Amino acid sequence: MNFKEAFKTLVRDAHYYQYAGVSSSELSIKKNKPRYYLTKIQWYILMISVVTAITTVGGFNREFAGYVVSALSLFVGLFFSFILMLIDKFQKTDFSPYKMEVNAQLMPIGVRLKNYYKKATTLSFYIIVLALLCILLLSASLLSIPFHEVYLYIKERISIKYVDTWKTIWETSSFIIKSTYRGVSIYFLLDFLWITLYLLSSFFDYVSSEYDKVRLK
Repeated sequence: MNFKEAFKTLVRDAHYYQYAGVSSSELSIKKNKPRYYLTKIQWYILMISVVTAITTVGGFNREFAGYVVSALSLFVGLFFSFILMLIDKFQKTDFSPYKMEVNAQLMPIGVRLKNYYKKATTLSFYIIVLALLCILLLSASLLSIPFHEVYLYIKERISIKYVDTWKTIWETSSFIIKSTYRGVSIYFLLDFLWITLYLLSSFFDYVSSEYDKVRLK
């Protein structure tokens, strides 16, 4: 599998596991599948990102961007460690007692355990991708791009009768580009937070259900 196919598979599986639980039936998965690709939460995130991008002025503060980039870098390392731990646990897990021919009653538990490992690993990889994308986007705020100097340079070299037209084109283009940049950055930052919280809640739900299976009476 080449990089393109692997990346497409990762995105597809990560999207799937955002609405499919480790014990979900096919009917439940079909019922929970988003009608328009994004989940309800992600549609809310998209609306917030669009409104914020249009109503705010200027880019991200350099200090804020620096702090967020540092935090995201820590998250990347943390989730890489988490993935390695999951792989190690998976490889050490003996699934032979869960096979159908060995014990049909335990097989659903084995399927659930396997699905949990796959879901946690897939979403962790996806979170890393989102974090790297956010780092790339926010790094642009740390660069000193001389937009005003470029504007003045071109303005001085065009005919005087086109100055007003050039100013309108520049201001419109600048607004569109900056708004798009802010919107995309905010969307992926919020999506990163949402997927991280979703993974943590799924992990808590799985662990809690395993604890509840232990009966002391």
